[in-house]
Amino acid sequence: MKTDNLIEALAADTLPQRSVAAQLARAIPVALALSLAAVVVFWGLRSDIWQALGSYAVWKTVGPLVLAALAVPIALALAHPGMRPARRWIGLGAAIALVLGVFVMAFAGDGWAGLIAALSTPSAAVCLFSIPALALPLLAAGLWAMSSGAALRPGLTGAVVGLVAGALAASAYSLYCDKDMVLFVVPAYAAGIASVMLAGAVLGPRLLKW
Repeated sequence: MKTDNLIEALAADTLPQRSVAAQLARAIPVALALSLAAVVVFWGLRSDIWQALGSYAVWKTVGPLVLAALAVPIALALAHPGMRPARRWIGLGAAIALVLGVFVMAFAGDGWAGLIAALSTPSAAVCLFSIPALALPLLAAGLWAMSSGAALRPGLTGAVVGLVAGALAASAYSLYCDKDMVLFVVPAYAAGIASVMLAGAVLGPRLLKW
C-alpha cells in the first residue's frame, strides 16, 4: 500500500460513524410499523381489541414489549467488545423467570389436560407461523443495525437480536390473537419467538462478521 493510500485509509477510520444504537433507533421503529401495518391489513385486529387492552389480557401485549426492551441493551453490549453485558442479563432473566412462574402456576391448576386443550386449536399453528412472519422486517432491521458494530460472538448477538424481533412481533400479533389463556400464550408465543432467535443465531455469523 502506498503512503498516500495508507493516510487516506487511516483518515477514513477517524470519520464519525453512526453508532449501533442510533441505527437501531432508526431501523426498529420503521420495521415495527411495517409489522403492525401487516397485522391490520392481513390479519386484522381482534373484534374486542379495546376491551382486551383494558383487561388482564393486555399482559400478552405488554409482556413481550418488556422482554424486547430488556434484550436491546444486551444486544448493544454484545456489539461493542469493550462493554460487558453480564449484568444486563439479570433483568432479562428475572422477566423470563416471572413468565415461567406464571405458566407453572397455571399448569399446576389445570395440568396436562388443560395444556393440551389450550394448544389443541388451529390458533396454535397460526401463532407459530405469524410471529416469525411478522418478525422478518424486525430481524432484518436489527441485523442491519448490528452489522455496524463489532460483535465478538455473532451467533449469540444474532440470537439476542432475534429475541428483540420475535418479542416485538409477538406483541404485534397479540392484537389479532383472541386466545388469552396462559397455557396457550406462554408456550405458543415462546415457540414463535424461539424460532426467530434461532434464525438470528444462524444469520448472525454470516452477517455480523467484522
